[in-house]
Amino acid sequence: MHESVPPRQLPPPPRVFVGRDAELAELIELAEPAGEGAARLAVLTGPGGVGKTALVRRLAHDLIPRFPAGQLYVDLQGFSTSTALDPGEALGRLLRALGMPADQVPASIGEQSACYRSLTAGRPVMIVLDNAFSVGQVRTLLPGAGPALVLVTSRQRLAGLVADGGVVVELRPWTVDHAVALLEQTLGPERVRPQRADAVDLAHICGGLPIALAVVAARLAARPKMPLSRAAVELAEEGDRLRVLHDAEGVSVAGSLDLSYQGLGAPAQAVYRRLSALPAREYGSGTIAALTDAAGDGEAVVDLLIQANLLEEVAAGRFTQHDLLVLHARQRFDADDPPGERDRVHRAGLEWYLAAAAGADQVLTPYRRRPYPYPFAAVPPSLPSFPGREAALRWLGDERPALIAAGAKALERGRYELAWHLSDVLWPLLLLEKHYRDRIGIEERGVAAARRWKNVWAEAESRKRLGIAHAEAGRPAEAEAELRRALERYRQVDDPVGLLDAEERIASVYRDTGREGAAIEMYARIVAANRTAGESRRAGVTLIRLGALLCRTGAPGEAVARLLEAREIFRGPGSADPYNRERTEIALAGAYLALGDLDAAAATATGAVAGMRRLGSRFEQAQALEVLARAADLRGDPARARRHRTRALVLYDDLGSSRARVLRAELSDPDAVGAGGGPPD
Repeated sequence: MHESVPPRQLPPPPRVFVGRDAELAELIELAEPAGEGAARLAVLTGPGGVGKTALVRRLAHDLIPRFPAGQLYVDLQGFSTSTALDPGEALGRLLRALGMPADQVPASIGEQSACYRSLTAGRPVMIVLDNAFSVGQVRTLLPGAGPALVLVTSRQRLAGLVADGGVVVELRPWTVDHAVALLEQTLGPERVRPQRADAVDLAHICGGLPIALAVVAARLAARPKMPLSRAAVELAEEGDRLRVLHDAEGVSVAGSLDLSYQGLGAPAQAVYRRLSALPAREYGSGTIAALTDAAGDGEAVVDLLIQANLLEEVAAGRFTQHDLLVLHARQRFDADDPPGERDRVHRAGLEWYLAAAAGADQVLTPYRRRPYPYPFAAVPPSLPSFPGREAALRWLGDERPALIAAGAKALERGRYELAWHLSDVLWPLLLLEKHYRDRIGIEERGVAAARRWKNVWAEAESRKRLGIAHAEAGRPAEAEAELRRALERYRQVDDPVGLLDAEERIASVYRDTGREGAAIEMYARIVAANRTAGESRRAGVTLIRLGALLCRTGAPGEAVARLLEAREIFRGPGSADPYNRERTEIALAGAYLALGDLDAAAATATGAVAGMRRLGSRFEQAQALEVLARAADLRGDPARARRHRTRALVLYDDLGSSRARVLRAELSDPDAVGAGGGPPD
């Protein structure tokens, strides 16, 4: 965990908060330190819309000073089995928030959980798990022993968590006095007190449910001349429309939602309905703009929906809706829009995500082959701009869940070409940040979409990437099988470049499974073939792999020759791949070191340290520092070697890399330093 910048993930506290004094007192007492045992655990349970999230946000902000190591927040989306967030995804988010880089997050839930417990053990950290679905989902996310506090909200009772030391706090609907207090805070006491009897009627009709009362209060605030009695009568008349949430007497919140919807103008009604067609639960203003078109000005509509409590801004330019509102909007969408319009809106939302991601893809991997441009139905509006690689990669990372959901939705709706492109466009994110748990599923969807689209080349590309994903997951047999299927498809469409790409990946499987001789032979053949085809960048990437393998197998002289060829390619005019340029330098420094040319090794590694620092690639920067440390060892300068290793150790620790253990051992015991030829894998 970054000690200097602890995570601060809590959403803002509710602007209006009434009641819950007893629950707050109980929970604050629970937050008191309780020795060295397991983390404290509180489960806030009750029906949807009863105010669990509002209470936990208020409580969490009150408790911030007690948890200086950070505050973490995850929405577990536990409204049903189909929406509940996978525990592995939740663990990945928590690990990244605690400072672990995306490409270092383990692939298996067991390893993720172990890392998470290690990072949280003994630390005063507060973890809010909102909208949990099951005991198992929460249990996977419990931290290590120590002074942590876990606050869980759920519609389910989750009584099984009592065995884990959990205290269950059940929230009931508001009393009449609390409901009236909300109306007074929202509308002003001078308006409510003279109409107290009508305010009491509203409290009864809404069943004391905070979300229903908040929506009614927003409508009354927008209609300052409307008497509360009229709102009470209309709400009672509308009470049979949406019965998803009700109290023991069957009081529904449907009336308040429908009344708020009817109080909107036609443009805002249209956008409210269409939001239910988006693939993700959180979205930005640009995504909403894709749904507006003739429906009106997007920003003005967003303001109207926020004022009516039908949309929530969770961060600057980021919005979401309560699950009840999503259900209500979907029912209105199905009822009020004809099938053709619904299909058009679904497509517009999915195509917006593709167009935005394609812009980021172009910034990150401009050299990528894209032989089948997607035929957009219309030009998507309000697309994000990316001033550089960092912004593009950050956007893809933030929108990763939405992009994955968009691809799945496109496949489900039979838009196979769109589904394939939504898989393809994630390649730069998977290349640079790995996301091992997502990767196989994304590529499998790409294969399925390509087959149904009947595009053999697209199927070949997806099978190649699926093979890469299996290889990185430690499944060489599955990787080789998929790569050979990719070879067959590339042959069918007579794509020599694709054939070479797939063969190179098979060579890497050979390299990783003890068949180094065969791998070297294949790499050399692929380099020659790529050069003949005029594919110099591809030849350069293969030369890096070949040079590193030659160095590892005891041929540093030949390795240097190959890596100098790669250097010429990536330093040449028109090269748009600075990352592989610096990778070449690190591999070359290691080869010089193995050859005994300490001056060349040190000079090359020094340049690579600076280059990777400029690119923000800390792992590779640490690799270059290790080469410098080994060169200093061989020069008989242990003090300089120790300085380089210490700098590398800081970087590895910051990344959560397992390589830190090796360097820590070398720093404590100089005899543990390996001879080393090239940089660590």
